[in-house]
Amino acid sequence: MVKYGGTTWILGIIGLIALAAFLSVFSGLAGMLIGKFSKNGSAHAAAFWIPTIWIAKDLVVEKVFSGFPWCLAGYSQYKNIYFSQLAEIGGIHLVSFLIIIINVLLYKFLKTKNKKVLIALPVILLIIYGSGYWLRQRHGQFSRTVPWHRAGIIQPNSNHDQVFDFISVQKTLDKLFSTSLALKKQGAELVIWPEFTVPIYPLQTPHYQDQFTAFSQRYVPLLAGFTDLRNSDNVFNSVMLFNGNKIEKYDKFHLTPFGEYVLFRRWLFFVKKITDQIGDFTAGKSLHNLNFAGHLLATPICYEIIYPELVRTMIAQGGEIIVTISNDSWFGKSAAPYQHLAMAVFRSIENRRYLLRSTSNGISALVDAAGRIIYQSPLHKSDQFLASFRYLKNKTIFTRWGYLFPYICFFLTLGNFLWMAARKKSRRHQS
Repeated sequence: MVKYGGTTWILGIIGLIALAAFLSVFSGLAGMLIGKFSKNGSAHAAAFWIPTIWIAKDLVVEKVFSGFPWCLAGYSQYKNIYFSQLAEIGGIHLVSFLIIIINVLLYKFLKTKNKKVLIALPVILLIIYGSGYWLRQRHGQFSRTVPWHRAGIIQPNSNHDQVFDFISVQKTLDKLFSTSLALKKQGAELVIWPEFTVPIYPLQTPHYQDQFTAFSQRYVPLLAGFTDLRNSDNVFNSVMLFNGNKIEKYDKFHLTPFGEYVLFRRWLFFVKKITDQIGDFTAGKSLHNLNFAGHLLATPICYEIIYPELVRTMIAQGGEIIVTISNDSWFGKSAAPYQHLAMAVFRSIENRRYLLRSTSNGISALVDAAGRIIYQSPLHKSDQFLASFRYLKNKTIFTRWGYLFPYICFFLTLGNFLWMAARKKSRRHQS
């Protein structure tokens, strides 16, 4: 708010506190329910209701007012290769559920020294890691015979604060074209640029569109993020696939609140300086994949990668690989770029798809379908690399049967709350 919105430090701190307070309401309500549901203090009740309520809370946070499901508990396990494999069954929410169960039982043991709890802990861990090992091996058997392909990924180390004129735009494009050509010579079948490179409208500017058409026709197809303008008042954040004379496009479906549009703009009059600077992008009309060389590419843009249900929908529609582009220069020197990558890793595991990630200034990466980070670019440095991957078509339980687990937790929580309320009311009538 201070750096990009031009507001004062005091107002920036107030805004941060307000956001934290808003998100903490959900955790506070979850804590109240946990207290009510676990009154008897048994380890069994606590181990079931605490994670169930917490996952229900996570679902609400994901859905209310556009949602902000950033850094759920399960994301802490993105490098824990066997534990994380269970995301193939129930997504990130199942991994969070299991982490909370383990921590609840550990707490109960330390508090009560109950031997049954002590026995339960290693049994649960053995089941989790054994299942994770089996799921990973099973996936490897399915994909072993699938042919390899190569894509080039570019991280230009661009910054949205940079001021561009016609000359600097063309200079930047020429450098990107040159890097793309070098990757083509190394074997790239497709070259991926990030969400932000230069502030141009290729589809509305023949001068630039002709350059992309000519380059992709003569050398290698390009996939890149640009702004698209339609009917003068509809502005889209789009990923564009230039493949010779053919151009395909996906418009960002889930916009970033307070980045690409303002929630409750009319009521936020006291931060008008910020809200006036945030232009309202238009949300895409549909989730769909891009067709490249007979294969379907799922292309979630930036913030969309943190939504498991959104990416699952794209894969369920036939997506054979996840190609995500992002402008993470907003994060500056913070933990956020690493967190963003950690969340992207789980979309690979949930759907068993390779993930190719190109960012403006880090962290670009190649992630395999088991969730291993094969390569990642350094932060705040330019980089380009070849990514070997497979187009995969098999569908996981998570992909095939929908986003069920968090909804089950939500309705169990709601049902138990209503049952307890009804029982309390009945006792009042009896007394």
